[in-house]
Amino acid sequence: MAKAEVGAAASAGVAVPPDTTAGHSNRTWTVTVPFGQSWVTIPREQLTTSDELLVWGAEAGRPLWPPVFVNLETRMKPEAPRLDPDVYFSEDDPLEATVQWTPPVWPPHKILVCQFYYRRCQEMAWTLLEPELKSIPLTPIDIQDLELATGYEVSGHCRMEKEEELWGEWSPILSFQTLPSAPKDVWISGNICGTQRGQKSLLLWKDPGRCVQVSYRVWFQVNGQELIPEETPCCSYSIPTRAEWAAVSAINATSWEPLTNLSLVCLGPGSAPHGVVVRSIAGSTELLVTWQQGSGEPQEHVVDWARDGDHLEDLSWVRLPPGNFSVLLPGNFEEGVPYRITVTAVFSGGMYPAPSVWSFREERAPLAGPAPWRLQDAPPGTPVIAWGEVPRHQLRGHLTHYTLCIQSGTRPSVCMNVSGSTQNITLPNLPWGPCELWLMASTIAGQGPPGPRLRLHLPDNTLKLKILPGIFFLWGLFLIGYGVSLATSRRCPHLRHKVLPRWVWERVPDPANSSSTQPCVEEVPQAQPPKDFPILEVEDIEPLPVMEPPQVFSQLDSGYEKHFLPTPEEMDLLGLQAPGSGLNQAQAGRGVFS
Repeated sequence: MAKAEVGAAASAGVAVPPDTTAGHSNRTWTVTVPFGQSWVTIPREQLTTSDELLVWGAEAGRPLWPPVFVNLETRMKPEAPRLDPDVYFSEDDPLEATVQWTPPVWPPHKILVCQFYYRRCQEMAWTLLEPELKSIPLTPIDIQDLELATGYEVSGHCRMEKEEELWGEWSPILSFQTLPSAPKDVWISGNICGTQRGQKSLLLWKDPGRCVQVSYRVWFQVNGQELIPEETPCCSYSIPTRAEWAAVSAINATSWEPLTNLSLVCLGPGSAPHGVVVRSIAGSTELLVTWQQGSGEPQEHVVDWARDGDHLEDLSWVRLPPGNFSVLLPGNFEEGVPYRITVTAVFSGGMYPAPSVWSFREERAPLAGPAPWRLQDAPPGTPVIAWGEVPRHQLRGHLTHYTLCIQSGTRPSVCMNVSGSTQNITLPNLPWGPCELWLMASTIAGQGPPGPRLRLHLPDNTLKLKILPGIFFLWGLFLIGYGVSLATSRRCPHLRHKVLPRWVWERVPDPANSSSTQPCVEEVPQAQPPKDFPILEVEDIEPLPVMEPPQVFSQLDSGYEKHFLPTPEEMDLLGLQAPGSGLNQAQAGRGVFS
């Protein structure tokens, strides 16, 4: 197909000059061009190889440009060359690659000039390979100064030798990967010099890119012994405890490629950087980190950073040569997001990091408040409240203080500020009854929303003072009653002997304690002193024996005797009749006593 540039012409003419090709002298074709179209296609069937043509444009019979001479012998657009997928690499440094190629099938038997370009994977710009190659003689494509473990792309197109501007179609892009190599940048994620045992640490290296597939081998030395190397994909491996150094190499790497090693020995804290300060840059999404050098002369400083909550693998870092004590961290740091930044001094025999610093590009107000809970009262009736920290990603800044609010019943809430370093507080003199309390956290950007509410019910302490005397009185009565019951029971005879009178607790009556056995003595008037009376002589006559009347016992009516008389229930148990049932009073009084 031949294409003629017509511009805004309404028609185009194609003519064959006289005496050039037999049978085609002065033939003219007219092709109509739609309005506004700037090109036209002439079917190949109307043309013959090696024809020489004149092409012009006209509108309403008026030429638009002078006729253009076209030689179909050379005015050809070749097809695309074909690239061999097998790529060969040199065995020496610097690395070179050789690519075989095949010229286009059409046009046949013509000398073509071809240009080839290459670029790194995922890059936009192409680099021209010099010099241009010809189809006759055919020479391979050589690409020099390549990097190991890198992906590249190659493509090319051809033209007729005498046509410098009419290039053919581009060949399909050929992608290839250079020989693998050990990672150049190896670092650690996690503080291996920390005091917390069992904390996981990872050995990290940077991914060569999605265009490269590499497998690695990792070595460790623990307690002076080298462990068996392990194969692993990209780009992390767990560090064993007490590891002294680590090394990483690529499988199927070149012979001249050295291992990448890193000393894991923790040096003294004095060698660590200090005075780490992180600042945001106005109008920028980057962070500026500055620090001061510790003791010794380190080989380099490494600054690493990660978002709060990221995995150990999601760590970024940069290396700085000695003498540099500041760096502008690249990346899009978000507002209100905490980032952990660590500066480490690296020596030939080990390393030591500075304490990590949490920083924000720009602080925001918190998204939530702390959750309170009640501890044991101290003293009783005086509540002690504690609360937890607001998660860092919800705090969104550096904490300045807490605000504690209390609302009792229908009273308005009362708030007070609490230091940010405090995690509990005692609340004396709270009014009795139900109450609610909540806390809010604040940063320099403002105060956050209230946290969860804690509901309390405080008892009335004055009620205790009112009922306390009654409690003491009842308690005293209880003690007295309990003491008397112990004294009268048989379980505490020693207490009964000490507390009660003897006549109460003795089992055999003591006549000494009874008044009924004592003789009744009548008062007899004292005899008058003897006077002179007449003497009367009386003769003694022996009296006749007189029968003595039966002795009648006096009635036992004292409390002492009644205490020892058996009760009717006891008499029933002993099989005796109650008094008045035929047994005289004397026999009842002389009952059997135990």
